[in-house]
Parts: sequence; C-alpha cells; structure tokens
Amino acid sequence: MPSATYDSHGIPGVAAAASFLDDVLARAESLKQTFSIDPPLDKSDFNDLQRLLSNALGYEIVIEEPGDSKRMQRFAVIETAVRDTFKSLIATIPIEDPAFVRVWNLFDILSFLSDAELCDPALLFWLVEELLDSQTIAGCRKVFDFLESRRERITAKHFKQKQLVILRTCNELLRRLSRALDPAFCGRVFIFMFQSFPLGDKSSVNLRGEYHVENVTTWDQEPVAVADEDKMDVDKDLKPQKDKPLDTNELYPIFWSLQESFNQPKKLFEPSHFAAFKTALEATMATFRSIKPEQQSRTRERLERLEEEAKPSLKRKRDDLDDLASGFNPKYLTSRDLFKLEMSDLSFRRNILVQALIIMEFLLSLSPKAKEKLASVKAPNKSVTYSDYQLSEDDTKWVCDMKNSIVDYLRQGTEGPYFNRMVESVLARDKNWVRWKIENCPSIELPPMSPDMFVQSRAAIGKLAATRRLRAAPIGSLSLDFLDDEDEEQAMEKLKDPARYRLPELSSLRRGIADDEFEIEMPTNDESKAAAIEGKASKTWRALRIASKTKLVVFDKIEDDDKIDIIFEEKPAQEDSVEAAADEEAGEGGEAVFPEDRRAIVLVDSSAPAGARSELVQQLVSRHPRVFVRVPPHVTRAPRDGEVNGKDYHFVDTQAFNMMRDGDQFLEFCEDGDNVHGINRRVVEGIMDNDRVPVLETDSDGAQQVKDNGFDARFIFIHPEAAAPPGELFEATVKDLESLASAIFGPSINSNSAEAAPTAATAEGDGDVPMTDGVAA
Repeated sequence: MPSATYDSHGIPGVAAAASFLDDVLARAESLKQTFSIDPPLDKSDFNDLQRLLSNALGYEIVIEEPGDSKRMQRFAVIETAVRDTFKSLIATIPIEDPAFVRVWNLFDILSFLSDAELCDPALLFWLVEELLDSQTIAGCRKVFDFLESRRERITAKHFKQKQLVILRTCNELLRRLSRALDPAFCGRVFIFMFQSFPLGDKSSVNLRGEYHVENVTTWDQEPVAVADEDKMDVDKDLKPQKDKPLDTNELYPIFWSLQESFNQPKKLFEPSHFAAFKTALEATMATFRSIKPEQQSRTRERLERLEEEAKPSLKRKRDDLDDLASGFNPKYLTSRDLFKLEMSDLSFRRNILVQALIIMEFLLSLSPKAKEKLASVKAPNKSVTYSDYQLSEDDTKWVCDMKNSIVDYLRQGTEGPYFNRMVESVLARDKNWVRWKIENCPSIELPPMSPDMFVQSRAAIGKLAATRRLRAAPIGSLSLDFLDDEDEEQAMEKLKDPARYRLPELSSLRRGIADDEFEIEMPTNDESKAAAIEGKASKTWRALRIASKTKLVVFDKIEDDDKIDIIFEEKPAQEDSVEAAADEEAGEGGEAVFPEDRRAIVLVDSSAPAGARSELVQQLVSRHPRVFVRVPPHVTRAPRDGEVNGKDYHFVDTQAFNMMRDGDQFLEFCEDGDNVHGINRRVVEGIMDNDRVPVLETDSDGAQQVKDNGFDARFIFIHPEAAAPPGELFEATVKDLESLASAIFGPSINSNSAEAAPTAATAEGDGDVPMTDGVAA
C-alpha cells in the first residue's frame, strides 16, 4: 500500500482524500481475493462512497452543476490524491506482480466515483494513458485486457467527456504497434474503438480528406551501369511499350515510382505526373502478364524456404520480441536484388493491384459523370469533392480500360474470382463511406420506436414465446377411437378406409373454408369463432399443400394469406389455349418436350442492341411456355412505362441491392452509373426447382461472372452473321430462333417443326467439332 504519510501539495483536503482512497482500497482487497483482472469489483459493495468521502473531507458533498467552482475544486483535490496513489503503486509494483491487482482495483473505484460524479469522468482514462506510456508492448496487452473487460461499464456514462482521451490513447498505442508483428493487438484496439464510439460518430472520419504523406516508400535511386552497346538501345525508346515487358533493371525505378501516386493521389492532378503514372502502370501490367504460373510456384517455394530460415529461435527472449515489435517495420523490401523475386510473388502483385484499383476508383470519382451525381448534394464537403479538378474524357476512358484490365488479371488463378469479388465488396463499401463524408456525415441512426409500436411488438413477442398446450385432438386429424374396439378385424378395416389416407379434393376444402368464413363473420359465440379461425387456417394450409403439386405457378398471384380463392379457380380460356398450343407443339402425349440438357441457358449478345436479344428470348419462351422461363434481373432504377415488377424486372432500392450483393446472392451484377442490375441466384434456382429451364440475358462480362461463380450453365452467343464466338466461353453461336432452338434441343427439333435445323456451327462448316464442357475439343 502507499505510504501513510500524505503530501498535501499545499491544497487543503488532499491528505484527507488520500486517506479515503487507502481505506477504500483496503476494503477492495478484502472483497476480491484473486490477483487477476477479473472479476471486477461489484458496484453494490461501494454504494457509500459519497458518505465516506464527505466524512474524510469534513463537509457534506452535494452534486453541483457542471462548471460550479466547488465541483471543480473537489475534482482537483481527488485527482491530486489519486495521482499520488497511482504513482506510488506503479513505482513499487511491476505489472507482472500479482500485487498489481491494486491498480486494477483503483481503476474500478475510479469508475464508481466517475459514475457518482465525485471525480472528473476522464480521470480513469488519463491514468490508463499514462500507464500505457510506461509499459512495454507485453504490459500494454495486460492494460488492454482490463479495458476490454470493463468497456461497457466505463463507457456507459459521461462518454462525451471521455471520448477524446479514449481516442487519443488508442491512436498513441496504434502508433507504437507494428501492423506486421502485432496485427492481432492492432485489431483489438480498433474493435475497442468501434464498440465504444457510436456508429455515426465523426471522430474517426477523415473529413478533410488528408492522406498519409509520411508513409513514404524508399528505393534505390542509383542508376544501374549500362554498357555502351546497350545504352544506345535504351536511348532509342525511353518510354516503355504498353504490351511489352521491360527488363527488371529498367522497370525497377518505374515500378516503385507508383508509390508516390498511391501515397499522394492529388499529385495526379498535374498532367506531367499523371502521364508518368499511366506509363508506369502500363509497364507494370505488361510485366505482370508475362509471368508464367510455373514461375510463380517456384518463387513461392523459394520464399517459403527463406521464411523457414529466417524464423527466430523458440528460445528467444520475450524482451527481444517486444523491442522488435516496437521497432520500425518496412512496408516493402525495395532492394534491387529482391525485385525480380518479389515480382514473381502472386501476393505481392495482388497487393500492388489493389492499391491501383483504389486509385482508379478515386480518379473515376472525378469524372464528369460522377460530378453530375454530386450536384444533388445541397452542401457537400468540399475537402473531399475536389471541385477544382475534373478528369477529361480521354483520361476517363483510360482509367476505365485500366480498371477492367486489372480486374481481369485479378480473376485469374484458382482463387482469383473469389479474391476479386472480395476486393469489389470492400471497394463498394468504401465508396459508400466516401459518399457519406461528402454529404457531411448525415445521421444514420434509426429513429426511436414509438410507444404504440413498442406495445404491439411486445405483445407479438409474448404470443410467440408463450408455451402452447397441445390439443387432445388437433384440428384436421382423424379420430383413432375405433382402435379401442374389441373386434380387431373391424378396427383394421376402419383403419384401411381410403378416406383416411387419400388427399381430399380442393373443392371440399373450399367449401370448408367458406363455412369457417361464414362462422367468423357471424359467430354463434366466442368459442365457435375461435374454432372457426383455427379451422380456416388449417384448411388453408392443407389446400396450399395440395395445390402446390398442380398449381404452383399461381402462388405468385396470392397477395393476401387469408384470400387464396385463386387456387380454386379453373384455368382461363386464354391459358387453356396457350397450353393447348404447347401440347400441340409438343406432339402426341400432350407433354412439353424438354432438351436433354436442362441446365440454365445464358444468352449473350455484346454486339447487337439488348432489345434484339430480349426479342429472341420472348420468341423462345412464347413458343415453349412450359419449358423455358425468362429470368427477370434486379435493377435499382424506377419502372418505365409498361414494365411490370416481377415480370420484366425486380425493382429494388440501392440499399436492398447492396445487401443482396454483399450476401453473395447475385450470379452476375454490373454497375453502369445509375443503371445497376444483377441476376439473383435464388430466382434462377427457384425456376429450376419448378421444373423449368431458366433463360438469362447478359453481356460477355456478365457471362464471365456467371462462369467464375461456378454456376453450371450453357453459354450461347448471339451474332447476326453466326460468326465464331469470342473466346472459349460459349458452346454455340446462333443467329436466329431456328438456330437457337437447334443449339438447345439438338438437330432433331427447331422452333417450328420436327425437321432438322442446322446449327450455326454446321452452317459455317464446323458441325463435326465435338464440344466438351463448353469448349471446342
């Protein structure tokens, strides 16, 4: 314990307050017998702190308003006494000593005093900040163990007075930590801040758009000596060619110069710097494309061997690790000798390209189209809008082309599609974050729930959680009382009655539902009304179960769960004529003719207008209505004249679309300005579950996304001249409805008759080329 001799510092009451702290700490030691951080002291054991402090100071403490002179004087007295006690404890007890539990007890007591407004609310975090400054990284971990275990308690009250010192403490600790050697500890610090600060708090927002200019990457600036016979060739072409990889020594300074643009993107506003950036990035991409997969595997093995050799001994002292963790950690190994090896590492290349994608998104936010979107913001944050600069049309086209090139490269490899989708999700969230900053961080908190809504919700939850008693005879179940009869043969005959196991007719259930509805509208008594309500629910559920086998298509037309009359209606004459035509087309037997391959069909037409592709799909579906179903995409725009939700498109808002995209629900999606659309995987699978063949309409990029997502489908390319499809993605190329039907069904059927229709490949003379997995063998 601290010394019993107290220093008053010339302030009356300091010695008395120190004596009060000693008494309270002694009580804490008697209550908490363990020497660990947990469990925390119980606040109920210290409810008399105000009375004890009043007795120690010699006057009754009254909680004054903030800013009162007596309040400030009392805070100063207690803070002085607490600091003396704290310094005495940490000076005499190391953090590894079990007796250091006295410091944890002191912090718990300060949280009680803070909640009771007997000391400054931020006093506890001031001491924590000083304690972190005096400890090694290992000691800081223990201090943070205390903060994490007490987070809810110490941030529950007076958070506004504490938030600045919490933010300063966490930032200072993050500056000491190495992101490479202490990633888990850094993550704990970030999570602590995320959990402590409200979701819409601006303290963690870079409102002024400042960049981390101190994060400078240094590399060897000394030029490499070049022989005279080679020097002339270098002088002939100082600018790297776009698709030709450069020599490693030539690429070295060009490649590392990209870090200046990654570090300070606003330098790209200068035309000369932007031109140099384009040249460097094009040269880098050309070199990346020239690296072969076998070279990557050899590099990975070599890097793993070097890591094994560089592993520290298990006998290394903990103090040495702490010194290493607090030391300087280079961001990149920029030695010329390692440059060729680094370029062969896939993880290193992906790291560079992700930085390049961030810069591409930054530049696209300065395009004319993006500037038009910001015109709707009433009072934008000018620090992050860069209104004085706008990207030209040519530069915008270059940025779009380079972004697509980087995305295509990231998709390569076994895990490439997954990695690219992960990066796209992160960048999409970051764009939303930037937009929130541009709009000056509007509130994103939900409004409080109204009292009426709270009462209704509580009543509904109470009904769901209530324990329900089982009925002796559940509604709709048949009695088994006849089994008690002595005549076993007669009981068995009753059990074999067909009425017990045959499904009832829909018409009988319809009559039962009508009787229950009549009883609900004109009940005999309350009990008969309650029984009619339950009976109607049971019969409705049974009717839906039976109708699902033959009338599942009409379920989409049910708008109210209590009104299912549509499943009892007979088929309209128009539908009968359509199905009759389909039966006639299908031939004898009245069954639709399905292709042998029932996988989903992806129709791609990147050359003709989208309307031509849609017209071909409509003709295919109209000719075979019981076989094919067009998949309506999800879009974020408003419906146009004549468009029906759920038939032409699924119209959703941007927030719902982003949630589905982040939930990995889209087989493919595309963001082209305000026209954001995607094909939902669940819609496609629902059509297939209904024994139909879904038909998807998309472009080449969308088809590639479907392929990358591992969805098994048939890819057909539409071209008016039946030319060869671009790449090896497509199984066939078609030019009209006949060739499309022939490609889907085979040469034995087309859209109009049973005569053979030559496929596009046959028309071109390639009909004998076998197809395996969508690629010409």
